[in-house]
Amino acid sequence: MAAEFSQLDRQKFNRFHLKTIVVSGIGFFTDAFDIFVINLAIPMIAFTWYFTEKKDIGKANHMPTIETSLLKASTQVGTLIGQLLFGYLADKLGRKSMYGLVLGIMIVCTFNTALAAPTVSFSIGAVLIFWRLILGIGIGGDYPISAVITSEFASVHTRGLMVAAVFAMQGLGILIASLCAIIVLAAFRPILVPDHEGTVYIKYLDNVWRLLFFLGIIPALLAVYWRLQIPETPRFTAAQGDKDAAMKDLQKVANEMGQIDGDIQLQPAASSSTAAEVAIPLTSSAPVILEDKYSHLTFGQVFGNWKNGKILFRHGGVLLNQSDVLKYMGYGKGETAYDYFFSLALGNLILSLCGTVPGYWFTVFTIEKLGRIKIQLMGFTFLTIIFIVLTAAFDSLKGTTGFFVLFVFANFFFNFGPNSTTFILPAEIFPTKFRSTCHGISAGAGKLGAIIAAFGFDQIKGKNGENMWVILLIFSVCMAAGLACTFLIPETKGKTLEELSNLFYSPEVVEKYGPAPIEYTAKGDKDDE
Repeated sequence: MAAEFSQLDRQKFNRFHLKTIVVSGIGFFTDAFDIFVINLAIPMIAFTWYFTEKKDIGKANHMPTIETSLLKASTQVGTLIGQLLFGYLADKLGRKSMYGLVLGIMIVCTFNTALAAPTVSFSIGAVLIFWRLILGIGIGGDYPISAVITSEFASVHTRGLMVAAVFAMQGLGILIASLCAIIVLAAFRPILVPDHEGTVYIKYLDNVWRLLFFLGIIPALLAVYWRLQIPETPRFTAAQGDKDAAMKDLQKVANEMGQIDGDIQLQPAASSSTAAEVAIPLTSSAPVILEDKYSHLTFGQVFGNWKNGKILFRHGGVLLNQSDVLKYMGYGKGETAYDYFFSLALGNLILSLCGTVPGYWFTVFTIEKLGRIKIQLMGFTFLTIIFIVLTAAFDSLKGTTGFFVLFVFANFFFNFGPNSTTFILPAEIFPTKFRSTCHGISAGAGKLGAIIAAFGFDQIKGKNGENMWVILLIFSVCMAAGLACTFLIPETKGKTLEELSNLFYSPEVVEKYGPAPIEYTAKGDKDDE
């Protein structure tokens, strides 16, 4: 079906592409909104339900250490499970069937998180740990499914932009969540004062974090219908061996686009005036699809060798933890709980405006010009330099404008760099039959590193952050390692998904499992009738 897919690959950006970005992006907006809120809610919950009188508002609680650690880790552990589980299921049962399900899980779990209360047998922390774990599974499932759906619907010349735009909705989610937190705190300010003189306890903080969770559900509710209506990707149906169903799905996509009249042709309709207006010519005709010729190969046979297997783990993400860093920037302080939480929300808002959001959208608008690899190399290079400087001069920079500027630039190049590209590349480079599974594994590798880092860094940094330079040194090494590994990843810019899939079916990989691949050229497909 290479010729048929070439029509999809030649389309200009249209209303269906925009709809795909919005519908997929709302999931990431909700993810980011929810994760930001829980980071702000945990100290609020600890302050409200585990209060102990202390002058340092950030430590005015006696929540058990194990409960605090599990509450912080539960969403990330769930996300890892969801990435692996739903990545696999989307390749087995279809992208469409899982698409609405993961969003439904996020809605139900966020709703129950907002209503969480202690019981006779379980503390509120234990109840929240359960719901955050299940929520994480939904969040994790959204990663591979949204990325792969967007990639498989996109044209060659808009694919990077579309997948990047979906991921960039995380930045907007963080920004809006910060803004909502500031507005809600300001609205509740008259009652966010000590109950009586001599104490800093404020019971009404319980209302703040619950309301913020409810606000995060609204955009997800609006997207449920559209997720259920989106068609299955023709590439998935074709990879299952059902070309008739794939042609029907392709026709549904064409109808959604509203730009291709009539039935999908077996060859690109170059003479059609409609096609001429909306199509972008590719540099070559559709190549043979080696994935079709070796469809009998299993995941283990394709990736059970160093050449292919190494790529699975070269797309793992990296993690910047802002909660501790904000304190070194002068935020997260105050004589009252209101001042403390307002300061945290304001610090996150400033970082989002200065570094996070611009970084995401610089990627969106430059990725089809610069390519994925150049952006990743640039990001890792600047991050390595920034973290080396922070490591060497941490004590002198801590709390200064210089520290703020460096961290803003780190946030910018994190998102205009590896955070975005390690999401985009796995959605493009792998074969259709295994694309979602591979994206889940790649994302899961990064998430596993984040989980280990979260627990490990808590032990390393010291009681008062005196060993923070060690953590920054570890980040410097990780950034340098990421820079080196990037040279081993092929550029995907301007290539069809079928061309990229062919990289995994080279003769030395598949010769022992089936007939040697036939010779093909860019001029046409010898066997694709």
